[in-house]
Order: sequence, then structure tokens, then C-alpha cells
Amino acid sequence: MKPKIILDPSFRQLETIFTGEDLQRVYNAADVIWGHDDPMPEAELDKVRDEIVAIICGSWRHGDVNRFPGLRAILEVGGGFPSPQSLDYAACFSRSIRVLSCAPAFGPAVAELGLALALDCARQISYTDRAFRLDEPNWSHTAFETELGTPFTLYGKQVGFIGFGGLAKALKPLIEPFGCPIQVFDPWLTDTYLRGHNVTPVDLDTLLSTSKVIFVLAVPSASNRALLDREKLSLIRPDSVFILLSRSHVVDFDALTEMLLAGCFIAGIDVFPQEPLPKDHPIRKADHAVLSSHRAGANVEALLNVGRFVADDIEAICSDRVPTMMQQAQPEYIQLRG
Repeated sequence: MKPKIILDPSFRQLETIFTGEDLQRVYNAADVIWGHDDPMPEAELDKVRDEIVAIICGSWRHGDVNRFPGLRAILEVGGGFPSPQSLDYAACFSRSIRVLSCAPAFGPAVAELGLALALDCARQISYTDRAFRLDEPNWSHTAFETELGTPFTLYGKQVGFIGFGGLAKALKPLIEPFGCPIQVFDPWLTDTYLRGHNVTPVDLDTLLSTSKVIFVLAVPSASNRALLDREKLSLIRPDSVFILLSRSHVVDFDALTEMLLAGCFIAGIDVFPQEPLPKDHPIRKADHAVLSSHRAGANVEALLNVGRFVADDIEAICSDRVPTMMQQAQPEYIQLRG
């Protein structure tokens, strides 16, 4: 008899995250309960909760995990771990219930856009495009410098990563062909671990003041809200590029906006404190910013990676093996989120 699992991906839709083959792998590995795009009704859930081994969900809205005596894994397909306010992690850890996030499925796509934003800012591609359309092109045979400063190549430039989790590890191999030394600030990782990944551990002030290109890759937590405040942002050199990829939570966005409007440095931004961003938000008028509407992971390939990762790990869980594709929540990380 196959283990019973709940497939309740709402708000995601099955066809956007699973190929037919990967969805069939889930059904082959387990006795699938529900399996619809609409949220599973509580009455249906109550009928099977004593038999469930794993729950695949878009967000955790199933209440006390102790309602599920046989639960071994929660597989989240939304993009991040459930909030501690919705899921009792202490109960999960005490019962050895794995809490798995599909975030690694988005890593390559987000990293690729991060590199694209860095190149755009460094070479002033979007700025030049706007000028060209206004018949004010900055032709190379007349001058190199613009009001944004002097364009530069990425080759050999000092790069800084704020955070060295899954997204940073996806970005690092894209940066390496440019021969860039990479320095990292991540207070939750040891210097030995970072050096083992051929990056240089540094403090935050050093990273901000000496990096030519800065990538914000840190996962939001209780301890890093507005970590990059006005004082820290003021350490960034005028000729540097600042790329905000992970969450705006990490930055004092009002201060960042004011500094970009003042031309303090150039930034590429994919995440915002409010989405959709209000039409009258002043960041829209900042020539020193390249803006992307939270599209780094928004593509078909990344979403289908979610289904592939889920299918791989469901096969492992249902055959009493270790799931390896999705990211597993760690107690230290959850305490950090607060």
C-alpha cells in the first residue's frame, strides 16, 4: 500500500509547476489525496488526517501539525518557508517532521537576472536605451561619461555578496567567468565554511565600502530588517553598483530611494516593500535605478523546477529515503526569522 499524501498547492496551479511526467511520478510514489488547484476543504482534510505522511502546500493553512499523527514532511511550493506564526516549528522539529521549501528551484533564474541587472547597471544599458529613444544618445565616439558616471566592465571587479545561501551559490558560478574576487558578509556562517567556497569573509562595512558590485542575497529575518540603513548605504562608493535581489526587507527602502534620486550610486532592484509598487512612488523617477517588477524567478522553467523538485523528494520520502532537492528548515534559521 502506498503512503497517503495531500496535494494541495493553492495558490499555485498544478499545470504551472508540474509537467505531466513529474505529476505522474508523484501519483506513482504515493496515494494522492485531493490533487486540485482549489484549497482543500477542511471537511475533506479531516477525513484523512490520521493517515497522511506528507502535505504539499502553497502555504501552511492546516493548523496544528499534531492533528496529523503520521506526518513526516511538509513540502512548500510557494517559494519560502511557512511563517512561524502559521506553523509550529517546535512541534515539527520535536517530531522530526521535515519542513521543505522549493526556494532552490528559483535560484538559477533569480541569479541569472541578478547578473543581467549588474551588467545593465555597469554598462548603463537601460539608461542609454532611454536616451536613444529621446534622440539624445551618448555616442561612443563623442564621450564615454554620462550623468551616471563612467560605464565599466565586470571583468576583475571586486564583488560583494550580502548573504551566502542558495541564491548566492547559484550566482557565484555565473560571476566566476569574469574573474571577479568575491567577498561575503554572512554572520550565520563560519569563516572556514566561506573560505572553503573560495570566497573571502568580511564585515559588512568593508564589503559596502570596497565592493564595485554589491549583491543583496540575504534571506529576510528578524535580525536583518533594514540592516542596510542610511548609514550603511552611505558607505557605498559613487562608482559602485548595488543589486537588490532577495527581499526589500533587508534595506531601508526610503533611504535607498532618496540616495538614488540624489545620484549617490547606481542600483538594480527586483523587489519592493509594496507590490505592486504605487504609481507615484518616487523610485520610478530615479535615473540611477534599473527597475524589475519582481520577475527574477517568474518564468516557466523555474516554476516547472518546483514540480520536479517536489516529485524527486516525494519519491524519496515515500520510499524511506532522504529528500535532497528542496531546502530543509533548520532550527537556527527559524529562530533567526523570529
